[in-house]
Amino acid sequence: MAIRRNDEQNASPRRPTGSGLLGPVTGFARAFGRTAAGMTLDLASGAARLGEATVDTLVGRHRAPGVLRVQVLILRDESGTPLCSADAVRPSLENAGRILQQHAGLRVRVVGVRTVSEIPPPEALDPRANRGLMIDDMLGHTAFYRRHLGAEVNDGVDPGLVAAPITVVVVRNIAGNTTGCSLGISADWVITQSTLYDAANPHSYDETVLAHELGHALNLPHHSDHANLMFPVSSPPQNVRGMALTRWQRAVLQTNRHVVPGRSGDPVDLG
Repeated sequence: MAIRRNDEQNASPRRPTGSGLLGPVTGFARAFGRTAAGMTLDLASGAARLGEATVDTLVGRHRAPGVLRVQVLILRDESGTPLCSADAVRPSLENAGRILQQHAGLRVRVVGVRTVSEIPPPEALDPRANRGLMIDDMLGHTAFYRRHLGAEVNDGVDPGLVAAPITVVVVRNIAGNTTGCSLGISADWVITQSTLYDAANPHSYDETVLAHELGHALNLPHHSDHANLMFPVSSPPQNVRGMALTRWQRAVLQTNRHVVPGRSGDPVDLG
């Protein structure tokens, strides 16, 4: 049985296209700018949440769970066939919702699950992972994902801003024996392999990977405990990672810029 890993191994790098250093330098500057902006927004969001929690404690108010918006983009293969159905992804979305509700006090609001009509280029359909994906992002090979992030999402929030949804892109294959990958703070999207959602194949079906990658997108690093959601390796069907989160992981999730804070008030009013 092949062991499936996410965020662990890398394929050999693709060679940059184009001439000269202008493209890579521009890409690096763009990626650095996104990372700096994300870090600034996360710090500001964390400070705001800390202030709100302090006031709530002083006046004896409670706060409703925060909300994380998530959308899913399903790609097509070269023949135009969707890589999976919307119904196939829903169990993983529901599992992510249960994990974040139980262990982080957050509600997941799915703002859309749709199939992209445009045929993706090879580098989008079969992307690399980890450092390879980071390099490809700098070289512009992830432009297809970014171009479709805000399409048809009617929540009034543009990608890259506070409270923007995190987009889960379903791709065909991720290089390096990897089933999911996130660029962390520098991106509002993650990639997951379509075989994860094939319930008929117990050796690839894994409902934890989507939630795991959302954790990375919300700034959670890997964790050494196999029972933790952020354990780096998950090998279905017999060695699937756990779903637990620690107190510090909960705090990181609740203060992330993507999370819309819950209403504050009397417990009776909040329901």
